[in-house]
Amino acid sequence: MTSKERVLSALNHQQPDKVPMDFGGCTCSCMHVTCVEALREYYGLEKHPVKISEVSTMTGVIEPDLQEAIGVDLEGINGYACSFGFPYEGWKEWDYFGHTVLVPEKFEVTSDGEGGWLIYPQGDRTAQPSGHMPKNGFYFDNIMRQEGEVDEDNLDYHDNIEEYGPVSDEQVKFFADRAEALSKTGRAVTASFGGMGLGDASEIPGPGLIKPKGIRTVEDWYMAPLLYPDYVHEIFEAETELAIKNLEKYWAAVGDKIDVAFICGTDFGTQRAQFCSVDQFREFYLPYYKRINDWIHSHTNWKTLKHSCGAVDPIVPLFIEAGFDALNPVQCSAAGMDAKHLKETYGKDITFWGGGIDTQQVLPFGTPEEVRKQVLERLEIFSPDGGYIFNSIHIVQCGTPVENIVAMIDAVHEFNGDR
Repeated sequence: MTSKERVLSALNHQQPDKVPMDFGGCTCSCMHVTCVEALREYYGLEKHPVKISEVSTMTGVIEPDLQEAIGVDLEGINGYACSFGFPYEGWKEWDYFGHTVLVPEKFEVTSDGEGGWLIYPQGDRTAQPSGHMPKNGFYFDNIMRQEGEVDEDNLDYHDNIEEYGPVSDEQVKFFADRAEALSKTGRAVTASFGGMGLGDASEIPGPGLIKPKGIRTVEDWYMAPLLYPDYVHEIFEAETELAIKNLEKYWAAVGDKIDVAFICGTDFGTQRAQFCSVDQFREFYLPYYKRINDWIHSHTNWKTLKHSCGAVDPIVPLFIEAGFDALNPVQCSAAGMDAKHLKETYGKDITFWGGGIDTQQVLPFGTPEEVRKQVLERLEIFSPDGGYIFNSIHIVQCGTPVENIVAMIDAVHEFNGDR
């Protein structure tokens, strides 16, 4: 099989010739920029500064030579702009704690005076900073910039959908050009169009907006369905309508040159439980997700991918009901997320995309042999009858030993019998 055939076979719950592997196919399946740099050195590839693929998580672009060395089966179009609102263009060097990396031209930071960095929305230093990388931290956290208490008598849903407006011609052209190029690689292609992150805690603060309005703190947002249910429905209704209009433009531009649409990264689980009840998910989220998925499945040949971390076992049946084809990152370390249980219970109805290695403990702190063992165990569980794409549980984190990353990759190839 080609890589594309392998991925589509897995997504169609047919047994592929090998388990497909993804690194870089979506924003939640990447590696930290320092890990990408270390892998390039390990494999003896050309040494040069690595481009940042997402500023908030500081992940690195996995270029074609490294894709070949790893043996990935997917290509990713991971967005026109970063979460802080500026496009990936006009690259420049930045000293990232001793590592020279390439950041977009409008990447603007200032010192926080304590050894960390503040970053500005749309690269505008006249605005309040919208992100913060603390001293000894490696990622940019959102800064809550909501002005005062929620004015419940004057809520206007337009305030909370400002960032989801109609996509520009530049955005559409970006995806069309990338899809045209990547569709020729023989790999399956994913696209993160954006604009469908219903209630995504990472988007609620409006990190890419100069002056966000509406409910813009995570605490207020998670209370909103209980305190202002009509307001939340108004937001989701408007966002869904905009999403479908944007999808119409993207479909006209890229057509079948992409294979998977990454819908959103809204998390519904913590380590131990869910962010919302099953009933709340059914009322507030399911109808809108279903409309988006139904439109995609009725008008395109794309599969749809949903990301949610955490203990989401009780919500997985609703992800399936909403029409999602695949779920990432499959956090098997969270409560109720045992790999065997997930595969036996839901494996015929949804593709598991991830779950291959624990990135909190085993991958960063285990031995290469412990990494190999867990990867092989997860592949034995998840791979039968298709419905599985290998990836780590979320991004490979900063500080992960390169020997362990290589052990993970080699274990997949060992299982597949191709190295």
